[in-house]
Amino acid sequence: MTSVKGAASLGGHASYCYAIISVIPMADKQYIEEQIAGEGKGGENVAGTEITVSPRRAVRRAKWAEIVFGVGLVVYAVMAVLAHRYEHFGWDIDTRNFIQSITIPGFGKLMTWISVLGNGWVPVTLVGGFGLAFISARFRIEGLICILGVGLGGAMNRLLKALTDRPRPPSEFLFNHESFPSGHVVFFIEFFGFLFFLSYVLLRRGRLRRAALALLAALVLIIGVSRVYLSAHWPSDVVGAYLAGGLWLMLMIEIYRRLKARQRKQE
Repeated sequence: MTSVKGAASLGGHASYCYAIISVIPMADKQYIEEQIAGEGKGGENVAGTEITVSPRRAVRRAKWAEIVFGVGLVVYAVMAVLAHRYEHFGWDIDTRNFIQSITIPGFGKLMTWISVLGNGWVPVTLVGGFGLAFISARFRIEGLICILGVGLGGAMNRLLKALTDRPRPPSEFLFNHESFPSGHVVFFIEFFGFLFFLSYVLLRRGRLRRAALALLAALVLIIGVSRVYLSAHWPSDVVGAYLAGGLWLMLMIEIYRRLKARQRKQE
């Protein structure tokens, strides 16, 4: 690949990272001040919603979230530039060979079944179905964030793939898109990761909540192994996808929190 193309890729990823940081700050000063101003005695604000941590701790957590977000963007950008330059890394081959050497009965079928959830129109059906179900159950913000967040995240992933322009690993299957980052992994983190967050926040403690969290977490973790096992991606493609999807999920959760806070104020 030419150096001009590499420079364009680096510039594209740098512009993407700068836009995310500048448009969606994780520790918005006005938002924090509104939370502190709304607090009353006994950890309760004017609207009557309980505040589980002190304002100072909330500020510290927001700052740490901003740091994690920024570091994640930098790490992803570095990986993307390297992935643009190299078709694979040395550790990709060793890791792929190890995963593909697993001979546990039923393991191959499980890897295939997991990946089916990210194939073709299945993601559209899942996102649309769950999003509309949330809206019909009067969880409108949850439904809208699910549909718009995952939908825009898919478009973002296509853009990142085009910028990196990394070829797929050798495989018996034909793929229509570039390799870095893995689209399946990004989708699983954005969709099932958001469902994990909602289950943690909205469901009461009990067997249903524990089962939902365990299932959703397992899906997010296993999909990365599945894509490598099926030779659809290099392990570094999967790592990059966990970074990109995780950052986008943080963005979705932050927007969700702000919309819910605004909704509580209006009530």
